[in-house]
Amino acid sequence: MIHCTGQYDFEQLFRRYYPILCGIAFGYIRDNVVVEEIASDVFVRYWNNRSTIVIRTSIKDYLFKSVKNACIDYMRTEKKHRRETLHIDDQTVVCNTLADLGENPLEYLIRSETEQRILKAIDELPERYRMTFILNRLDNMNYDEVAEMMGITKNTVKSNLREALALLREKLKNLTL
Repeated sequence: MIHCTGQYDFEQLFRRYYPILCGIAFGYIRDNVVVEEIASDVFVRYWNNRSTIVIRTSIKDYLFKSVKNACIDYMRTEKKHRRETLHIDDQTVVCNTLADLGENPLEYLIRSETEQRILKAIDELPERYRMTFILNRLDNMNYDEVAEMMGITKNTVKSNLREALALLREKLKNLTL
């Protein structure tokens, strides 16, 4: 069983992985407040249960998987909440149509499908490439910040990003915009 024994260990883990966990969560949920809450909750849950949690890989992998699962749970809950909100009786519910928002339904559908394909392609990248891509391109971190965050060199960041982009180009080469 792997677990931390002191406050220093927790602070060190938090400083090292919190921004990365936020980056992973942002790949699923585009709301910074929710992303930060999910990442924080994962750390609190880990810390409160550290003596009983059995980690078969590494703490890093455990935290990454926990954030991913927390995001999926959040999205399921939100989807269910939206469905329930639409079934409210005896209340006026204001629903904006695409036309009200000034968007063509076909363009909306194409944009939505394109976004989903891109997010899926990013999610399918090898872990180190995905994290580099998310931190640099989605979280707008520079190479030095990504290198420090991931504990790798600036050249490795550049290499990971180059590989991530090549893989994304290949996966999305038939994507029509």
